Amino acid sequence: MSAPLPRQPRLIAGESTGSFVTRLATLNSLPVGDLMERVGDGGRPMPVQSTEVYLNPAALERLAALSGQGVELLQRALPHLQDHHLLDGSEQPVWHWPQWQPRGPLFLVRACDLCAAARRRPSEVYLVSVTRWRVCARHHRWLDNLREAGTTWLSLAGLPEVVHAHRQRLLLERRLGPGGRALFADALHLAAFWWNIPALSPPVWAARRNLLLGPVGSDLRIAPLVGYPETVHLAGLLAGRERRRMRGTWSADTEREWIGRLGSLLEGWGMPAAPALLLVGRWMEQHSGVPLATDMVRPAQGRWRRLPAPVPHTASPAETHLEQLTCLPWRFGDEPQMPDASQVWSVAGQA
Repeated sequence: MSAPLPRQPRLIAGESTGSFVTRLATLNSLPVGDLMERVGDGGRPMPVQSTEVYLNPAALERLAALSGQGVELLQRALPHLQDHHLLDGSEQPVWHWPQWQPRGPLFLVRACDLCAAARRRPSEVYLVSVTRWRVCARHHRWLDNLREAGTTWLSLAGLPEVVHAHRQRLLLERRLGPGGRALFADALHLAAFWWNIPALSPPVWAARRNLLLGPVGSDLRIAPLVGYPETVHLAGLLAGRERRRMRGTWSADTEREWIGRLGSLLEGWGMPAAPALLLVGRWMEQHSGVPLATDMVRPAQGRWRRLPAPVPHTASPAETHLEQLTCLPWRFGDEPQMPDASQVWSVAGQA
């Protein structure tokens, strides 16, 4: 069994394995390649900003020994060391560090350096994320995986509503579970379409853009940031509809009432309600069939009611980034093209 190295990094929840082994090597003044030779047989270490290393169980045992951590502790902190991500096919310790993007369906995003400073951080820390960005609510920072010079993070000091929205999103997903995450993914990509057509964007999005301090990079980079409060609000409305639909208490009357309230909300945001609702109609079309798979239990009543991911969402919410999880085809930066009104519900007329 390998002896622990003299200096041990403190664990950071959600960190990528590549980021962790780089910190461990740097703390002990070792090249990463030399450390990985002690972990097992593999190829050549790659940049941690855009790649990930995967280990088999024997290599995981060695890394745990070198880092002075138990296997279970490492697996709890580092998502890509969990059992279903481990390599198989060899009893000898081996690792694989792909040259391009991580094998898994998630993104790598910078950690807040202020949060990581107390974790013996001699190098940049990267976290595994279901989005291309993360919010540090403690230090009011927006972090992402874009490599734009001079823009490692964006200050949210002048946008407290974005930080508040992030906390509300975490609460929504904690209360509702997989369904909450799936419906936030849908709300985010409805907002993406509204962003792609400036005439549909709420005026407050441009106002928030102007409040950002310092270099912000491209407009595409800040698109999910400026629309975050409205996106989280919309996710709550979508979740309310789906919860009742899954319980079998949704009717044509409640549908019309819900569309009317949504239309009033969009008008209050300064949006043209009819074309914006047309896009919501596309989402409603996706969520108009049987809401639950045969093996799913209807969500219970009560505040902390877990909500399974609705049937249109076939991917596992916990292991899928939001661009793959949503049932909608639109992405930030896509060529704007309104869907054919004949292919979606005539919600504008219903409102």
